[in-house]
Amino acid sequence: MGIAFAGIIISWIAPGFTGKYTKHHPIIFSHLLERFTALIIVMFGETIVGIADYFTAANFSIQSILIFTTVAALFFTYIVEFDHLINEHQRHETGNLMIYLHYFILFGLSLITVAMKFIDDAAAHPRFAVTCMYLGFTLFYIGLAIANYYNKVKVNKTVVSIFIISTIAGFGISWFYSSFTPVVIIMTAVTLINAVTLTRFRIKYVD
Repeated sequence: MGIAFAGIIISWIAPGFTGKYTKHHPIIFSHLLERFTALIIVMFGETIVGIADYFTAANFSIQSILIFTTVAALFFTYIVEFDHLINEHQRHETGNLMIYLHYFILFGLSLITVAMKFIDDAAAHPRFAVTCMYLGFTLFYIGLAIANYYNKVKVNKTVVSIFIISTIAGFGISWFYSSFTPVVIIMTAVTLINAVTLTRFRIKYVD
């Protein structure tokens, strides 16, 4: 187990020390982007599977629709960044930054998937579930923020500020109103606000 764990950690860290060598043999950036996009689509599929219990005959409710809307808003935000804002025709890139920023997105989605089960689980402490959820949102949005390095047009401070304020406000309100329904309504509002904000930026500034 220790050897396997060490191997995983080394595989994560090692690319960071190869930049001076790989920059002489740059990757085809669009191909790397396509592979990561496919991986994230699979991860969103896992998230959908994770929330499937909310859509049984016994559990289906308006909260179920809001939870699905949250996942859809996160997916839409990812697609706007990586399919519309990013410049896929990068040259002389090693791809290391693209690899590492997706760790944030992958870990963020994993936390969100777990938290979406916890928020309606009587055995889970509500504030623990809220913390997991918003830590997941934060990691996910950090990954998107790092990707701004590759954008055709850099996301401005207004967009970044809205993301930060909405996420912090959502966490703060959910911390004090940590029962199931308020948490679901607030997280849906946060993700929709951020998705709409990034979409409006794309429409306004990117052809």
